[in-house]
Amino acid sequence: MREPQKSLHPSAQKTKKIVHGVHVILAALLCLGLGGCLKPPPPAGITRLQFYCLGWLDDRAYMMKMINAFERENPDIKVDLTLLNPTMDYSQHMQTLIIGGVVPDVMSVDIANYFEWADRGMLMDVTDIMEGAAREQKMTFMPIVPDELLNHGRYYVVPYNMCGVIVELNLDIFKQAGIAIPPPAGLTWDWVAQVAPRLARRSGHPDSRAEFFFSMPDMTSMLFSFGAKIFDDPVNPHRVLVNSPEAAEMCRFVRQLVATKAVISRAETLNPSNIAVESMFMRGQAAAWIMGLFIHPGMNGVPAGFNWDVAPFPAGPGGRRVTANGAYALGISPHTPHAAAARRFLRFFLSPEGIAILDQPGAAMPLFRELLTAPGIMPQPPDPPHRQYFVDTMESGMCAFPVHGPGVAELRHIIDSRLGQVSADPDVPIPVILKTLEDEIYRWLAREKQDGFYP
Repeated sequence: MREPQKSLHPSAQKTKKIVHGVHVILAALLCLGLGGCLKPPPPAGITRLQFYCLGWLDDRAYMMKMINAFERENPDIKVDLTLLNPTMDYSQHMQTLIIGGVVPDVMSVDIANYFEWADRGMLMDVTDIMEGAAREQKMTFMPIVPDELLNHGRYYVVPYNMCGVIVELNLDIFKQAGIAIPPPAGLTWDWVAQVAPRLARRSGHPDSRAEFFFSMPDMTSMLFSFGAKIFDDPVNPHRVLVNSPEAAEMCRFVRQLVATKAVISRAETLNPSNIAVESMFMRGQAAAWIMGLFIHPGMNGVPAGFNWDVAPFPAGPGGRRVTANGAYALGISPHTPHAAAARRFLRFFLSPEGIAILDQPGAAMPLFRELLTAPGIMPQPPDPPHRQYFVDTMESGMCAFPVHGPGVAELRHIIDSRLGQVSADPDVPIPVILKTLEDEIYRWLAREKQDGFYP
């Protein structure tokens, strides 16, 4: 376990001094644009919480059910919801607000920025909420919760949906092609390489219903599944190990698979012109989709009769299935004047009433192990028959951060950008790509150490 940081992140102090004046103006303008600063004062005895939630337009009704139920149980608190579209740079906007001194009481926390926000003092400690909910309900969190969210032994967010990454399958496309979906042990990257070209018009099969098989996952998940390591110690890294035989094998595989034209490469996926690539799965133009339950077909207007199921993330050599993780989580600003009300709101998300609401649309996995076998908790059709695979990703070791600390978002961007060269620039030798990646990660680590992290 890492030692707690002794003081506020030094670069945060420096940044605040340099840009404070500018960001006060930007934050005020942004807040006015979002409608969060023009609310009338609450009636006497009523506390009004400002809640900024990351989500699609469809998520508003879903979240309002939660808010309405909370307000019925807590008539002295009113929650004003501002829904922020995931396509915006949410974390940058939130940091602008926080640095400018205009902050919501409760906010969504991008899991990729969680450790940095916590160590910069941007989130309130909510360990008592997490531990109290488990203790009072006599239940145990699934391993993913402490594995991925404990920071210096403390919690700074309350999650309400977590899981690793799985594969969603269009069963009609497989049936038309006469291709059987193997049992979990047989669902490997080698299997994908064999069947993907047979299911994609891009690979020379004009009769296929699918334009392509799927878009490639993030490169961190690919490295994990092929047994590659990024650091000697993901909690306190000193040596970068990414330039390895395992990573080279992964790169060769990706290059060969992309060459079949059956998959959308990472470079294509990240191109702004292909922003709708992933939604093609729901339109029946892709055979599969790699995603977690934090984005769920049932939440994105899938047509009636969509015939789909889920399967494990493809295994690499040796059957390894570790992926990057994802979560929806909420944090409290340490500057809120309504801390007690904000804490009651987050506690409601882990209450029996809150859990029941979260699970209604089948869009969240229960975070407590005991709930996974409770009657009525696991949704029935039209959800996929093998939704249990979402549960499997919540076990220890099934998903992980590339580093367990600040800078995760930047590090994953470095990995994705550099390894995107594997498919985008097939003439560049793989050893050159991996050595360049190693050097870039060392530079990232040096910056983090200079800023007071990873001593």
